[in-house]
Amino acid sequence: MQLQNRQISLLFLTLLVISIFSGCATVNNKHPMVISKEMKSDEPVNFAYVYFIRPKLDKSKGIADEPVRIEFQENVLLELDEGSYALLRIKLSKGEVKVFNKTNFVNNIYPVEVWRAREYKFIEGKTYFIHIKQIDEEYRGVFYDPQPVDFATAKTLARQSRASGEARNASIEKLKDISEPPESAVNKLSPALPEDIYKREPYIK
Repeated sequence: MQLQNRQISLLFLTLLVISIFSGCATVNNKHPMVISKEMKSDEPVNFAYVYFIRPKLDKSKGIADEPVRIEFQENVLLELDEGSYALLRIKLSKGEVKVFNKTNFVNNIYPVEVWRAREYKFIEGKTYFIHIKQIDEEYRGVFYDPQPVDFATAKTLARQSRASGEARNASIEKLKDISEPPESAVNKLSPALPEDIYKREPYIK
């Protein structure tokens, strides 16, 4: 009986550890556009609040479910697990937000790295919600679009995600008064058609 209780306790502890560490983000605090230090209350807000949201999906996509790598201005910003969201404070800047992931193509034995990008202009004092949206091209693989969404959509996506890092102290669910950026702060992204993908290779690397 004691052995059985011990096994149950061990199983519970294992599940607890998995639940704590599943759905997390690894932020590159050395990125030149990221503010990682604590700000004093009297300091001016010279940055944008940027949430990266990657909700948990029901259907597995194999290797495409692994953490994605998100870059900005050719430098790694963070790695983000499925089912998590992160908050970064990014300085006034402009550049491509690019999401890399691995996926399988039917005509390739080994996984390949693919990417999708949008150009963002981060305006100080504004709050951005970027949905790392999975696009399933079936036999052409899976990629992730860094798609801008509004506050209402972000709240819905956050229910399928776990806050990580700084986002725990400023969770989307608890936000009230926010200043969203204008639509002009992000470029319009055309659909990823296969004839464009293979001709210009915009997301195969």
